Parts: sequence; C-alpha cells; structure tokens
Amino acid sequence: MEWGYTRTMKRETLIIIGVVLVALIIGVVVFFSGRGGVPNTSSAVANTQPSAVIVPFTEITRGSESTVATRVNYVITSADELNKLWEMVNATGTPPTIDFRTQAVIAVFAGQKSTGGYSIAVASVTDTGDTRTVAVTLTSPGTDCMVTESFTNPYQIVTVPVSNASLAHTDTEVSKACN
Repeated sequence: MEWGYTRTMKRETLIIIGVVLVALIIGVVVFFSGRGGVPNTSSAVANTQPSAVIVPFTEITRGSESTVATRVNYVITSADELNKLWEMVNATGTPPTIDFRTQAVIAVFAGQKSTGGYSIAVASVTDTGDTRTVAVTLTSPGTDCMVTESFTNPYQIVTVPVSNASLAHTDTEVSKACN
C-alpha cells in the first residue's frame, strides 16, 4: 500500500510540473508576440500627450506708463489694432511695421500699481497641441526696495509667429530683492 501511494504522488507531481511548464511556455509566447499582457503605458502616454514646442518672440517695447489699469493680455492681429495699442501705452512715434500675415503682437499689462518698482514680462511662449501658452512673470519690488510714490501701469509688447492655436496664459509672481 505504501508503494502505490508513492507512485501516485510521483505521477501527480510530474503532472503538476508539466502543467506549470506548459503555462510558462504559453505565457512567454504571448508576452513576446505582443498579444495580451499589460500594455506599455509609457509609450501610450508619450503618444497621446503632445510635446511643447518653444515659440520664439521678440520684444517691441516695454514701459510703466500705459493707460491700462487692470491686469489684462491682448493679441493684436492688424495694423489698426496696433495703432490703438500704441496709444494705450502712450508710446512716442509710430508703431513698428508688422507683417500680420506671419506675425502677431502680444501685449501684457500688469494693471495699475501704487508705486514704482513693478514690471511685467513674457517669460516664454510654448505651443502644445492646439494651445499656445504665454508664460507671464509679474515682478514686484521687495520690502527693502526704495520705490517712487506714484501710480504706474507696467506693460510689455512682443511679436510672435502667427498661429491658429487657442491662447492661454500662466502668471508667475516674483518679488525682487533690493539692497
């Protein structure tokens, strides 16, 4: 009786080992054939998320004496709009000649500030998919800065290549240290 029990155990053990080996072989074949299994999520994410493209921009002018009293951004797409913008920033002379077929103008305004020492600037412009994002930096004077006690309205105007992308912006506020 003992002998029969051992032979049955050996036979069952061999069957289990055989089933495990067959399962392993099937798993390896499925894995390397690309069917089934866990998808490669890193390549799926890379393919669905467009990469950001840095857009070059050129400053036309900047200053602190505009007539715009609120924090706002404008996109200028014609010579008439540029002439109106030029009046808003109290610029001297005539506005530059812009080829609006290839260039657009972006104007960023910080709004009215109660002292000097404030500024606003386009830090970067990037295209991601169907969105053009303008990163704007708003700089305020540090607590130890000596500033003029007069109202200012900082602005910056830049040109960028024309795009059909929708526009978005991000604002970053920084304080500059003064010694």
